Amino acid sequence: MNLMYEYEELPAAEGDCYEAAGRYIMQECLTRLAGNGCELTLVHGEVMGQGPIEGITFGHAWLLDGDTVIDRSNGRDIQMPRMIYYLVGQIDRIGNVHEYTWEDARRYITMYEHWGPWDLETESGL
Repeated sequence: MNLMYEYEELPAAEGDCYEAAGRYIMQECLTRLAGNGCELTLVHGEVMGQGPIEGITFGHAWLLDGDTVIDRSNGRDIQMPRMIYYLVGQIDRIGNVHEYTWEDARRYITMYEHWGPWDLETESGL
């Protein structure tokens, strides 16, 4: 019995989303604690690719400030309503999201000695 498997090479995982999101929440929350506290949430989740990686899911990191998404990855400063960001990335449909308070993020960064992901496992492995 001869079985042939087709396999498409996945693109190399690139980007700084975990570090960018982690650094942002650390810096912002330290600043905000001097005032009224910090309500930012760090999110690690599986998203659907766009453009050249359309149809491929991968791990990504961003922040929530209420109903606003902040995405600082790769030098960007994206701020948009959560509803739109989650729709474009098909985040709710995929349903693989882990949210961390500032205190949780600080604890995980210290414990694992890296920016993440910590709990996220994706179907593609990216």
